[in-house]
Amino acid sequence: MNMKLPALFAAAVLAATSFSALAATQVDQDQSQNLQAAGTVTISNVNGSLDDANRQLKAKAEEMGASHYRIIRAETPGDSSLWSGTAEIYR
Repeated sequence: MNMKLPALFAAAVLAATSFSALAATQVDQDQSQNLQAAGTVTISNVNGSLDDANRQLKAKAEEMGASHYRIIRAETPGDSSLWSGTAEIYR
């Protein structure tokens, strides 16, 4: 039983490290100049606020393996709370 605890702890640390390595960081246009573009991701019909749309774009960027992303469009038509947006992703 004593041998299992260090192995469990090591597995937990490794899992936490790998999750943080996958987190994409938002950048602005100036910061993106030195990054290699890898395409775009889009969202549509996201209910909520601009922050909710941003979280969805970040999640899609991370799914695509991006290290960074830059929101290039975020909008909601009229008085709707359904957002759409596009982000450029970088590796």
